[in-house]
This record gives sequence, C-alpha cells and structure tokens, in this order.
Amino acid sequence: MPNLVIDIAKLPEEGKTISGELDASLFDFKNDQVKAAGPLSYELYVQKFESELLLRGWLSAPMEFLCVRTLQRFIQTISVEEAAISLEIVSGEMDVAEALREEVVINFPTYPRCDEGDDPMPCEVDSRYLAVDKPVEDDVKTPPQPDEPNPWADLDQLDKNLNK
Repeated sequence: MPNLVIDIAKLPEEGKTISGELDASLFDFKNDQVKAAGPLSYELYVQKFESELLLRGWLSAPMEFLCVRTLQRFIQTISVEEAAISLEIVSGEMDVAEALREEVVINFPTYPRCDEGDDPMPCEVDSRYLAVDKPVEDDVKTPPQPDEPNPWADLDQLDKNLNK
C-alpha cells in the first residue's frame, strides 16, 4: 500500500502545503463492483495543533463502478473539494495515506449509475425486468404467487415439527 508520511518534527509551525499522487493500489478492493481507474491526487495544507494533525484541501480519484441499473462499467471521478481530516498525533512520523483513502471512499455514490459518470451514458433498465407496466408479450416468466400470503405459515410449521 502506498504511503504518505508526514514528519511532525520537520513540519513548520505555520504548516505547509503538500501535493502529489498516491498509486491506485491504495484502492485494493476485494470485489469487482469498484476498481481504481487512476491515482489519488491531492493538494493539502498540513498543520499541527497541539496533539492533532489537520489536513485541509482537495482530493480526487477516478474510480470504475458497475452501474446498478445496466451493469455497465463506467468511470466517475470522486472529488472532495473541501476535505478536512483531523488525526491524533501518535508518533513523530505519521502515514496519512489511509485517512485520504477513507475520505474518498466515504464519498462513493450509494447507487452508482452510468448516467452520472465522467462520460454519461444512457442509463435505462430493460423494460422486460420492470414489475410495473410490464408488457404482456414479454418472455420473462413471473413465478406464481399465493392469493394471500400467510406470515405465520413458517411459525406454524415450526410448531408442528416441535410437537412431533
């Protein structure tokens, strides 16, 4: 995992601006829903306040998402324009890369859609899979449903099994 180490002893009293990029391997997700499409770029003002390290500035990282509607892959850049991260100083050198990663991840879209990507694409669900206004002539089978569901059926069955 890439590091961004801040040496507290060398940090000027008034703070300083740092900028650069962290390798995309910082975002090593264990699923195929989200992948890093490039490095995390940052420009931060770093300042020490007693026992805290404050980082303020912007973060940006292009991410490849899987659209929840169409299952198409698309790229959306996650930008945090006014990041403010406060970390407790626990040693003379602090690696802040994980904190930057978390700040980007918490700004991921809840339901990524390809029409909100960097290059918006049409994002429409195939009408065959919609339950509302479903055309009669489609080839998608709807399983039969009981007229009135019995919410107690499973408990009744459990009671019968226990009383045997």
